[in-house]
Amino acid sequence: MILLAGLALLAVLVGLHHAFWTWRLRLRGGEDQLLFGETQDGWRVALGRRLPGGPGRLPPVLLVHGVSTDRSCLDFGLERWSLAAHLARAGFDCYALDLRGHGDSRPAGPGAPRDWSFDTYLREDVPAALEAVRRASGQTRVLWVVHSLGGLLGIAACQAHPDRLAGLVALAAPAFLGHGGARHLASWSFLFGILMNRFLARLLAPFAGFWQPPAADLAINFRNVERPVLRRFLSNSVRGIPRGVLSQLASWVRRDRFASVAGDVDYRAGLAACRQPALFVSAPRDGLAPPEVVRAAHQRWGGPAELWDPGGEYGHTDLLLGRRAPEEVYPHIRDWLLAHSRPLDVAPELRSSL
Repeated sequence: MILLAGLALLAVLVGLHHAFWTWRLRLRGGEDQLLFGETQDGWRVALGRRLPGGPGRLPPVLLVHGVSTDRSCLDFGLERWSLAAHLARAGFDCYALDLRGHGDSRPAGPGAPRDWSFDTYLREDVPAALEAVRRASGQTRVLWVVHSLGGLLGIAACQAHPDRLAGLVALAAPAFLGHGGARHLASWSFLFGILMNRFLARLLAPFAGFWQPPAADLAINFRNVERPVLRRFLSNSVRGIPRGVLSQLASWVRRDRFASVAGDVDYRAGLAACRQPALFVSAPRDGLAPPEVVRAAHQRWGGPAELWDPGGEYGHTDLLLGRRAPEEVYPHIRDWLLAHSRPLDVAPELRSSL
């Protein structure tokens, strides 16, 4: 009886801790509009729009998050660390996407699927997001700025929708997953997939920065992130990984492949067929997409491609949220996008080619 009472009290305290710090660390998005794209299988995927803050540029920019985060990783609630806000100030019409099961994306009805794979993102969510951007901006093509799994989705989208993607900026995109870091993380799949790392991240958020678990070192260098940013990232941006996506990722790690579930589409082999200009960004302390992994994808890209590494202490996620990322990483992305875009007032006959 005493043991049960103690466990009940502990559960209450944990619940109160979780509720208080979720409220205390909550960030509100700074987007100008929240739009939705409708998928063919019954989901509404959310896009946070940042309107241009300067002379407009074409085409618009679509930003896509990684596997266990949401769009707030790219449009963070602290304005200084919002890549979307930074690009909007440069004149870009920016749309930060929540893939299904993340952020503000929701089933449109009771018949919507509750599990899915990476292939579903490509087949359903990408066309819905592109159509939502077209309706809002009038533009059929986008510049794709992506992180981690979003980078892999961008690589696959360049193959599946070559006429809709005008260029790709892939931050820490691990097209080769047979290395030790990825295998180590896959061994923690039970924790990430079943125990819902969103709940755990919120429990640990108040203590973030005092100690870095070795497993976390693969995904983010805590020492390169200011503690208030790190705490709010853990509380607001971390999400669970759907079982189907986790299963496909685990298969990629075991077999060192980047392919569809059925095996009929080899996304890695398709790198050579991509003709869009691309910028591949690596981080020296990245355990999930080490520099040599990003370099391998860059070397296989079929179109004009650049490879860039900011050096220093950057890891996988702190490419976006690192202490100096707004001064060191964001401007490089902005300048590359500016070089591959046009002013909004270009001649009408040129707009269709952007």
